[in-house]
Amino acid sequence: MNSVKTESSVNIKSNISPAPFKSKYEYFDTDIENSFEDLEYIYTLPKSGYSGLDFLLKNGEKLSQRVVAEYVEVLMKGNVRGIFENVNNLSLRVDDFVVLESENGLDIGRVCGFGDKSDSKFEYCKRQNISTDKLIRIPDIEELKFFNKKIKDEYDVLKKSKELVAKYGFDMKITEANWQHDRQRLTILFTAPQRIDFREMVKDLARLFKARIELRQISSREETKRLGEFVGPCGRELCCTSFMCSFDHVTLDHARVQQLSNNISKLSGNCGRLKCCIKFEYETYAAAVEKYPPLGSVVEFEGESLKIIKVDIFNGKVTTYNETLSQYKHITSHELTEMIKSGRLFVADKRDNSERFNNFDAELRALLE
Repeated sequence: MNSVKTESSVNIKSNISPAPFKSKYEYFDTDIENSFEDLEYIYTLPKSGYSGLDFLLKNGEKLSQRVVAEYVEVLMKGNVRGIFENVNNLSLRVDDFVVLESENGLDIGRVCGFGDKSDSKFEYCKRQNISTDKLIRIPDIEELKFFNKKIKDEYDVLKKSKELVAKYGFDMKITEANWQHDRQRLTILFTAPQRIDFREMVKDLARLFKARIELRQISSREETKRLGEFVGPCGRELCCTSFMCSFDHVTLDHARVQQLSNNISKLSGNCGRLKCCIKFEYETYAAAVEKYPPLGSVVEFEGESLKIIKVDIFNGKVTTYNETLSQYKHITSHELTEMIKSGRLFVADKRDNSERFNNFDAELRALLE
């Protein structure tokens, strides 16, 4: 019996042919023989981030399907993300090139997402009064060549602009150049630690490129986003590069309410500013902390005067300190509620600037300057 089972199982196995291997290019109907040399620069545009493994596994077939979505997330040069309305009902899939409206007229980008996430991002943009533009069409080969030359020329602008900066001795860093679609305006992005009078250099640029020149200073956050491919301390790609379409303002209060570590290096991101992720859970923390007295409040517990120095919203307790005995004691939220009802709580002013926060605030404030 065993030999029969073995033989039948062998026969069954021999009749099963392995599934044909499909490469990433086959999933996307990409002609590998296509002239990559003619489109060398267009392929430098950032992609969705899906790895080759996604295409070898079941995700490959899923990602290769065309979808007509109402709102589409597009990734453009400089890791700039945007949500666009698919007004022409284009049938798209991940990493497709698309022509879209932008501040520079028509521009090109790559599809990086659609569906529920893109819909929710569109609603967020509406709530924050962030303007959204429209997708125009899928480019043909001639249009791809046009944008390829545009990107190539922008690299040349970068090189010549840096030479002019060196000539004038300015303390500034040229990071990116963008030609308007009709070549009537050239926008050059830069970072600088202080204000610079570059009027003479603008005149040289206008003579050199025969276009209207706009020199636009960007923040260190924007520069880090545009550079891309950085990994944060969490081990994941930076939030600003991987999914954020806009920057939220992060303040000292956002860090303080969450009682984060006083280690400034842990609070600052690759850009040298407060991490964007500090804002992500702020509202949850703020709502939970509101149920507790402010730090610095004093409670009378078992005949002792205890000062609240820490709130643990996850375990539902506060840490107190007895300054007379130099001892710490934990009080549960239930016990704290009873003290409040019995009038044994002396609430501190929320604007209290105790010595505990003075140095911390000074270091944090330096990150915002």
